[in-house]
Amino acid sequence: MATELVDPGRLAFETALTEELRLNVRRLAVIRFISASVFLALFVLLGVVLRIPYWRPVVPLITVYWVIVGIGFGLRAIAPVRYVGLLVALIDMPMLYLIFRSFFARDPAPVGPAAFATGFYVVLLIPVALVSSDERPIFVGAAVAATLEALLLSETGAPGGTIASSVVLLLTAGALAAYASRRSIALVERVSGEHRRLERLGRYFSPQVAALLEGGELVAAESRTVTILFSDLRNFTALAETLRSEEVVAILNDYHARMVETVFSHGGTLDKYLGDGLMAYFGAPVAQPDHAARAVRCALAMQDALTRLNTERAARGQLPLRMGIGIHTGSVVVGDIGAPRRREYTAIGDAVNVAARLQELTKLDGVPVLVSEETRRSVGDAIRFSAATAAPLRGRAQPVETFVPISEA
Repeated sequence: MATELVDPGRLAFETALTEELRLNVRRLAVIRFISASVFLALFVLLGVVLRIPYWRPVVPLITVYWVIVGIGFGLRAIAPVRYVGLLVALIDMPMLYLIFRSFFARDPAPVGPAAFATGFYVVLLIPVALVSSDERPIFVGAAVAATLEALLLSETGAPGGTIASSVVLLLTAGALAAYASRRSIALVERVSGEHRRLERLGRYFSPQVAALLEGGELVAAESRTVTILFSDLRNFTALAETLRSEEVVAILNDYHARMVETVFSHGGTLDKYLGDGLMAYFGAPVAQPDHAARAVRCALAMQDALTRLNTERAARGQLPLRMGIGIHTGSVVVGDIGAPRRREYTAIGDAVNVAARLQELTKLDGVPVLVSEETRRSVGDAIRFSAATAAPLRGRAQPVETFVPISEA
């Protein structure tokens, strides 16, 4: 049986929405209990203490309602969010009908309380909307309110126009509450989606690049001349075999955090993590005329960051880490590439392979950084280089001239 893939972003939104609805249930339970307590005190004052006959029949019903509300208040932490809106329609609204009907003990039955009940029904539609993730409980609540209000008015002998007006008013209030609820949820979902998009951009792009991309979508794919940077920790596999898994993860997290911060500070784009290394490129998605120089300066800064990390490791009695970096400038295809369900903004092309192989050559040459002739030429006089050996690379007929960056010119 095929398993349906779940969108993590959608799942996170639904989880957050459910938590917000649950919080609304708890808050409304408090407001509901306080309101019921105030009305109970008022009716006891009028009907029992002051002995006003008009209010006396209401006291037993409002007492029963207060007990029901008190039970709901006690269960607010475990209240079923999905059904709270329906509970308002099936408990609060019928109790409201009985309370107002108790005023009909006089003959003839007064129209005033029945008409006044319309406002209470409208107020009860608000909590139904606040605790509902869809419109159905709101429509049920509006239908129940309209039916009960029509019964109240009909028992007082109210004119048909008055009854029809009250029914239309309550149904309209329900439709407006449903529309407001739906629009609010849609707005929150859009904001949540935008937040996830910006968070995703922040994982791969520097803050400056992410800010530029914030207003538009990434292009599908385009050819671009960029500078590719590959880094890799040397002999880390052998070191990892002597450590516990949590220690390995802690080292990599610390290492990657420093390296990615360095990449971003130089305007680079993180393409992917490669176990104990990473791939980044400069010059895309935002054009950077000095992308080659940025990449070389970033490589030197990454080595400086590793030196500082090793100083801290030495203070803790830990072995130092060593890193090799390969850099090459060339034409690649960059864009949103991949299957519809799993796309990544990435770079593909021969230049990527050359940069990766230069990184491998740093182990043989015993140097921290190697750049290609294309990168050195693109940098110009901004950085000084020393020539390294010409290296044969797989897939290249002629050896590739390599250089070691020394410092700023």
